[in-house]
Amino acid sequence: MLRIGPHAFGAGVVHGAAYAGHDHDQLATTERFLLDPAVQCVEGAWQLDGEAAARLRDHLSWSGCDVVYVVGGFMRRQGIDPGAATAEARAKALDALKALVETASFYGATMMLLCSGADPGPERRAEAIGHFGAAVEALCAHARAIRPERPMWITVEHFDRELDQKRLLGPTAEAAALLREVRKRHANVGMTVDLSHVVQLGEDIEEAVAVAGDLLIHAHVANCGLDRAVAATFGDSHCRFGAAGGAVVLADVVRFLKALVRNGYGARALPTTMPIITVEMKTPQGETPELALASGLRMLAHAAMRADIELAREASGVQGAEP
Repeated sequence: MLRIGPHAFGAGVVHGAAYAGHDHDQLATTERFLLDPAVQCVEGAWQLDGEAAARLRDHLSWSGCDVVYVVGGFMRRQGIDPGAATAEARAKALDALKALVETASFYGATMMLLCSGADPGPERRAEAIGHFGAAVEALCAHARAIRPERPMWITVEHFDRELDQKRLLGPTAEAAALLREVRKRHANVGMTVDLSHVVQLGEDIEEAVAVAGDLLIHAHVANCGLDRAVAATFGDSHCRFGAAGGAVVLADVVRFLKALVRNGYGARALPTTMPIITVEMKTPQGETPELALASGLRMLAHAAMRADIELAREASGVQGAEP
């Protein structure tokens, strides 16, 4: 658990990202995080069958961890684009996403995290955003229909539009504007703000969090690279903190955490047990996923301590930050 200012936060890990490209047993590797009392949330993209799926569902439930089902990888690999140009492609995408809502609900997820498709360019952008918004509305309704007693929330993560991922959403203000429209009709929708995506967008950290406002229901802390000359870490790499070419440093994380607190993340009602701040890291061959995530969680704990101290100093009028 993390304390920042007057609020408590839970630390999360993205299981699917950590083990991407590594052969592993999904149940065994997930359980490593479920057994760690420092981890309050596990985010994954599990696709198991039969007894293995039921066993994972039970272990997730018994652990007391919040569960976020992450479908962005499926969307990219399978070409699922709810903002596609043709009605046939959009219908196919929506059917696939509704099936993923059902899978997420089976695992007891409190949120399903999705992203938009590729940016089609300025000529089709407004149309694609409209189609994407309609799909999000349909997913919100489907989530309520299949689990009305405890509806799962749909959370949307925005990415860069020009650097690496080149997604439809896009600048924080545009993503927030779309989701505010959706929320007028569906309360179970929100926004995941990933610090590394804000950096890749070239946006100010504090301003991006303020623009997201009460839509922000989920936060990711991750690293990225802005230097094309360092191919291993360039773009949305989710590289280890401290890796050569990484653009996100401790001071950035501290700024992000302080902005979250100042903008009410921690005080508002959320679908998760407590507000979650998740470390997302991918592990290259030769590195160990568990060690990389342990490093990331230690960095998050350090940043939370610094943010808490600095907020207390600012509240008391004392100048200067903790070294």
